[in-house]
Amino acid sequence: MGDLRAYVQKTKATYKGKVDPLPEFKQSPPYAYAAMDVRDPFKPVVDIEVFSGPYRGPRPDENRPREPLEEFSLDSLRMVGTLAQNESEWILIKDPDGLLHRVSIGHYMGQNYGRVTAISEEEVTLVELVSDKGDGWKERDASIALSE
Repeated sequence: MGDLRAYVQKTKATYKGKVDPLPEFKQSPPYAYAAMDVRDPFKPVVDIEVFSGPYRGPRPDENRPREPLEEFSLDSLRMVGTLAQNESEWILIKDPDGLLHRVSIGHYMGQNYGRVTAISEEEVTLVELVSDKGDGWKERDASIALSE
């Protein structure tokens, strides 16, 4: 403890701090708002009551079980081939872990509720649901092309 006390005394003797006084602030005259007959700038321009009511647009089905490819972003998924047997067609999708998944129309993949709408030998087409930063959702087309 003696070393600590010596260090504190040496530091106090070396650094004599001086604090400058606080600056004086000029008092501004009050501003009188005289635009009483102009639109209130804090109210929305659009009448919100027009859009009120239940949302009727597209929305994700929260009750359906999630599929394995929905945990990956579309950027990380690769289409590596197609399969056909009788009347059925599938595409092969490789996930970032290297696993192959067999996907057909109606399956889901990607983190934006992407539902497969069409498949071909060159690409798979999806419709994703993305939030419109409000209470609604909008549909967005996406696709994954065959990897060379």
